[in-house]
Amino acid sequence: MRARILDLDGAIMLQPEMMDACARSGGIRTAAGDLAPRLRLQADRGALADLDTRLGPHRAGDVHFIGSGDFHHLALLLVERAGRPLSIVHFDNHPDWTAWPSSLNCGSWVARALEQPNVLRVITLGPDSSDLAAPQTKGAALGYLREGRLELHPFASSRTFYAGRGFAVPGATAAPGLNGDGLVWHGLEDGDWHMRISEIAARLPDAPVWISLDKDVLTETEALTNWDQGRLSLAETLEAISIFARHRPVIGMDVCGDFSPAHNLGPWRRLLAHLDRAQRPDQTAADTRINGETNLRILRHMEAILS
Repeated sequence: MRARILDLDGAIMLQPEMMDACARSGGIRTAAGDLAPRLRLQADRGALADLDTRLGPHRAGDVHFIGSGDFHHLALLLVERAGRPLSIVHFDNHPDWTAWPSSLNCGSWVARALEQPNVLRVITLGPDSSDLAAPQTKGAALGYLREGRLELHPFASSRTFYAGRGFAVPGATAAPGLNGDGLVWHGLEDGDWHMRISEIAARLPDAPVWISLDKDVLTETEALTNWDQGRLSLAETLEAISIFARHRPVIGMDVCGDFSPAHNLGPWRRLLAHLDRAQRPDQTAADTRINGETNLRILRHMEAILS
């Protein structure tokens, strides 16, 4: 296993123990701060191609730390570089599944991934955000959910608006027609965690998995991010990764959800940031220490799985 720091925003560089651990494991840093204004929240194609060139040849087993969740959509570039059929196991407080606009942004990258024929399935675990309320009105790519290529398992159970044909898939059921509470989410908190994850892992297609972890799925005791946060614990998340790894080989991972102030966004990305997420002004030394300790636990866990 090799740790790779995609240094877009300097967030990981503020975590000296994490940087030392990466160096001891033979990790490398790719400097890309100059590309960040064109990649943050929404990817510019030219900047994406430039980042691909800087990353050099793909190597299976790399764990990529990419900084703020504002860059989570770069996971799609990393998955594409793997160049083979795979499933994505996606931990996040948000589904990242909007079908429109057709750009690659941090709210759409799962929908863009499912447009790729080599992405056999996406399993999204832990969302606890308002994105799951009336998702059709927010551009959610529910077709993939109905087809079974996308499984979404929220943290909590709920009922919400739905219009369309009925369906029943792991994690959700929907009544046919138009109904104010026709879509039912079956939350992970209602069952035995180990058993629920084991059942999901047993259904995976016969192909390797890519792990994508946005730490905003965690509580604020274990991560401080640019986004609203969920209620999973890191222990639950790492246990789930171990269960998936026992069922299918893990060929790579991306980790985001560190905090960094967003500078030089320009008017369009500044508007997106204002509309999409909370505006945490800055982080304290304690916040940085929490994120560094969590990243270290993730790195050590993945070393045990991938080495």
